[in-house]
Amino acid sequence: MIVKDLMSSHIRTVLPDDPAELAAEIMRTENVGIVPVCDSQSHLLGLITDRDLIVRKGFGQTAGAVMSPDPITVSPRQDIHEAALRFSACGVRRLPVVDGERLVGMLSLRDLARKKIFIAEIGHIIYHISNFGES
Repeated sequence: MIVKDLMSSHIRTVLPDDPAELAAEIMRTENVGIVPVCDSQSHLLGLITDRDLIVRKGFGQTAGAVMSPDPITVSPRQDIHEAALRFSACGVRRLPVVDGERLVGMLSLRDLARKKIFIAEIGHIIYHISNFGES
């Protein structure tokens, strides 16, 4: 199975010059905790998380000023088990899916949880995320 088989492809994005409040509104209406920042050609520039909005005091700023640049990504053709290892290794809960530089979807732990065959991997990922950065 590959990433394309499990990823969510309906992803709302913001432009770097959009107000950060737009990202917050998308998070609220879509019930998500992350919004990709893309240019007009859907090239992924960064990500804004709900935590970014709070920690960086994002309200009143642009999305580009609040985003975390250079996100860790996966390819839609990547093996899903390799992607699961990437969650663990990088301590993240969501991975943007890019084809070239274009955003084509998002892969989350929820997407993996929908397939019962990944139960052991999800436990492993959650353990590593919970202990990420600790010695």
